[in-house]
Amino acid sequence: MHWKKIAANTVYQLIGKGVGVVSTIITVALVTRALGVSQFGEYVLITTVPAFLYLVADFGLNAVFLRQIATDNHHVQKFGSLLVLRLGLSLLTFLLALSYAFLSPFDPLVKGGIALAATTVFAQGAYTSLNALFQHGLRYDLSVAAGIISSIFAVLAFIWGFWQGAGLIFFVGAWAVTTFVLALLALALSWRLAERPVFGGDLKFARGLFLAAVPLGLTLIFSQINWMADVFLLRARDSAEALGIYRLGYKVFENILPIPIFFVNALYPVMLEDYKRGLSSLWLRMRKSIQILMAAAVFLAVGGFLLAPLIILILGGQDFSASTLVMRILVLSLPIFFLTAPLQWFLITVGKEKILPVIYAAAAVLNISINWFFIPRYSYFASIAATIAAEVLILILLLVQTIRFRKLAVKANR
Repeated sequence: MHWKKIAANTVYQLIGKGVGVVSTIITVALVTRALGVSQFGEYVLITTVPAFLYLVADFGLNAVFLRQIATDNHHVQKFGSLLVLRLGLSLLTFLLALSYAFLSPFDPLVKGGIALAATTVFAQGAYTSLNALFQHGLRYDLSVAAGIISSIFAVLAFIWGFWQGAGLIFFVGAWAVTTFVLALLALALSWRLAERPVFGGDLKFARGLFLAAVPLGLTLIFSQINWMADVFLLRARDSAEALGIYRLGYKVFENILPIPIFFVNALYPVMLEDYKRGLSSLWLRMRKSIQILMAAAVFLAVGGFLLAPLIILILGGQDFSASTLVMRILVLSLPIFFLTAPLQWFLITVGKEKILPVIYAAAAVLNISINWFFIPRYSYFASIAATIAAEVLILILLLVQTIRFRKLAVKANR
């Protein structure tokens, strides 16, 4: 029965992602043609700043929240504490984004765009918090419904802007409004849950939740640095044009990467139940999950490599033909990325998340170092190498910790 629920909720998320991908294809195709290579690079920078901060506001709170309510099931009563805590973190990240915008050497148009885009941290914070309720109840269909409607809204807004000859700020604004539409829809749909959320806060619970989430929060911060340092370093060490070429190829790659995350999102509540029954049950489910994910990764890597020229042509046109090679190299590394997701959540399930910040900090240092020293010579190829090298390091360290935990557990049970 659990596998049916996991499969259903994974499929819901994949459907939502499928609609999101179609939406992304249309909106990116419109933006690249409306703005050109250089301004598309600025658009990428502007929208990356809040996206970089989303996981800072996330801080791993949902995972810890779900683990804590797994024993008492008072999730709706404690939801208000989760929401208040996350909105407080969102305010902090909003101020960080404004500081970056106005202390940077960018022109006023880019600074204004960053300030506008940064407002989305509040909407994203609310949406992420509501997802904890959807995840707990295995009702990702509701979350996906909000995503699909907001994606349709984004497409319509971008088409209108393209027809009107709109510029950079309009497209940034349309992107920002879409995020608020997503949050409002998720809030409305949360009333369809078996138990409606309660918005009262408990400061004691919120404080305990934050302290328990520190290891995961630091992991997410280092993970974001690892994932998005290339955007800031390419813009600083090379040019907006190089950033535009690189990120268009990367855009396809990053839209594939959530697949294992969707799978593990649906799997996590079940993994917690498995672990209560015993490590052998959890390990068996992990093995089956990894087999499924590896098969999907190989299929997507081959398909992405073959279809890269067509996809890039659709997204950016001939001006972005150099992005084809970027996409091809990145999609070939998909099996590495698909394997790290279940290993990371295995360690979280067994309560060994304290090692994760160290692993992701090491990867971030490696990523930044490769980008910093080699971008001036190799441009975005340095960023490609940094992305893959950092993930290989993460995989090796996760495997070491997983094997070590299993050996210790087997030894303890003798």
